Amino acid sequence: MDNLTASEIIDRLGGTTEVARICQIKPPSVSEWRSTGIPQARRQFLELLKPDAFGSAVQAQDGVAEARALVDSRMSKRALRSRMGLSSDAHLAKVLGLPVSQVSGWAEEDMVPALPQVMKLLGHTDQQGPAKPANEDPDADRIGPIEVA
Repeated sequence: MDNLTASEIIDRLGGTTEVARICQIKPPSVSEWRSTGIPQARRQFLELLKPDAFGSAVQAQDGVAEARALVDSRMSKRALRSRMGLSSDAHLAKVLGLPVSQVSGWAEEDMVPALPQVMKLLGHTDQQGPAKPANEDPDADRIGPIEVA
C-alpha cells in the first residue's frame, strides 16, 4: 500500500469530524491520531470500510476479495479478533458497535454470526433482497380452523 501518513488518511476519509463520526468517538481523539498514528484496530476497521482511502483501486479490490474470503471461510470469534489485532471481546464489541455481553456470549471457536455489523466490517455486501415484513398478527400461526356443531 501507499506510505500514507495518518493525517493524509484522515483527510482522505473526510477529515477529523467525519472519522470521529464513523468510529463513534470524539474528534479530539482523532486529532491526536494525526501525531501518534491511527491505532491498529481502528485502522483495520477504516481500511475495510473505506479501502479506497488507503491506496489504489486494485489494492482496494484485493482487500474486499480478502474480506469476502474471510466471510466464506466461516471465521471464528477467536480468528476474527486475531485477524484484527484485538485482544478482548470488549475491543471487538467496540469495533462492531455491539454490546460487550452479546459479543462475549459467542463461543470462541464457533462461527461468528452473520450480523450486519460483522458483514459490513468484513466488506461483505448484503446480496439478499429486503427482509419480509413481520406478520402484523402475532397469533396468526396459532389460530386453527374451528368446527361448529
